[in-house]
Order: sequence, then C-alpha cells, then structure tokens
Amino acid sequence: MTTGVFPPTVNQPVTRLADVLARHQEPRWAETLIVDGRNRAALICAPEGTPGDPHLHPDYNEWWVMLGGETTFQIGEYEPVIAREGDIVVAPVGHRHDIVPSKGQRCLRLVVGPPWSNHDLKGVAPSRLVPVHHGLKPPNLIHTPLDWMLERHGRQKAWAEEVILDQRNRANMIYQLPGETNRPHWHPDFDEWWVVLKGELTWTIGSKAPVTARKGDIVFAEAGFRHAIATVGNEPSIRLAVTIPGVRHVFTEGDRSAPPPKT
Repeated sequence: MTTGVFPPTVNQPVTRLADVLARHQEPRWAETLIVDGRNRAALICAPEGTPGDPHLHPDYNEWWVMLGGETTFQIGEYEPVIAREGDIVVAPVGHRHDIVPSKGQRCLRLVVGPPWSNHDLKGVAPSRLVPVHHGLKPPNLIHTPLDWMLERHGRQKAWAEEVILDQRNRANMIYQLPGETNRPHWHPDFDEWWVVLKGELTWTIGSKAPVTARKGDIVFAEAGFRHAIATVGNEPSIRLAVTIPGVRHVFTEGDRSAPPPKT
C-alpha cells in the first residue's frame, strides 16, 4: 500500500508514454512514475552515446523494462547485451552495471528499484567477461528478450511466465489474443501495476470508467480495487504485471477470508 505525498504524475490510473514524452524537451531526463511502497519506478531517457555511470547495489536487485531505442548493458562479469523495446534486463544484487544508450535519440528504459536507490557504490570494472547464458529459463535472467519469449511460447494461444521473482517483486509477462480477458479479481494488501509491451488493452478498475492503454503505457491499480482486463483491437497484447511474491488473488465478493473490494 502506498503512503505519503507524491507529485500528481505518480501512480496515475494510466500513464501514457506519449504524455510523458511531451513533458520533456531536453535530451536527457528521468521522471518517477510509480511509488508502490516497495518500488520506485522511473522512466529514463537519453540519446545514443550518453556515457554510463557504473555502480552497484549491495542489498537489492535492480531491473529495467526497455521502452524505446537500444541500450547496451554490461552487468557484473557478463558480456554486454543489447536490449530493445520490450526486453527485460536484471542486475542481481552486488553486480556492478554500466548502461550506455546505443541507438536512438530517445533511448527509454523504465528502471525499477527501491525508494532508497542511489549510485554511491561504484564498484570495480571486471577483469574478464563471460557469456550471458540464454539456455537458462526465467525468472531473473540477465537479459530476457521479448522476441525470445515469443519464440519459446508461440503466438497462437495465451501464455504467461514469471520474468522477475525476488524478495520485493513478482513480474509476470502475459500474452493474450484479441478478445481475451483476465479473471477479474482484487488484492487486499498491495498495489498492482502493469507495463504494456505490445497491443492494446482496457482496464476496468473498481467502479471507474474503463481506461485504454497501449505500448509503453503504465496502468496502476491501488490495493483493494477489483480489476478486469481485456485485449482489444486486432492484434495480441503483451503486458508485464508487477505484484508481490506469493501474490494472493481474491475473485469473489463472497470470500469471507478477505475484505470486499473497494469502489
């Protein structure tokens, strides 16, 4: 559950990528979009060639969702990887990471870390580099390419798979065909939010009017509000759902072990 006072652009029911981009004319910027009590998620924009700021975090994993351009990540002793739109990249706890935008004037990445995140510890550059092993399966791969996920699961039927699972978060990549819906439910004790990676979806949250979100948009549901999600349009959708580990879903108002949904 979120607490405190935040700027009016934080935790909006829907944050449209186009609106965020329109607010910024400078080539380099960052804006916090989500503060959910365990995470601070900020959108970072920089043009290709912007130098990195190598650093590490000794007590948490940091991860990114690519939303535009191409960015090169060198993490720990792993060889650099190039991340593109829809890809997920993870820097495990203690792994020094160097991030350099490598293609595009607006290389966009959504960074997810705890509210106390900083760049104080710079670490030491690796003395050798080892390959990133794509033979492993999610969650928590250094690099989870969106195209690779589509190749593994196919495009003919719905699927879902965890790509992040740690002490703070469970992030599930969900693929749905046009017209498919989730099973409406709510979470009594934590906020949930989603990043749209492909397609177009509608969310009905509580008693509010439905909102539509497209690629790059972020949707936020406060704890306790029932949410129904549907893929609309003519193409499949892909979304990243961010919850807590061990998430509990409440599906009916007759569940006496949980409080009823908020309205």
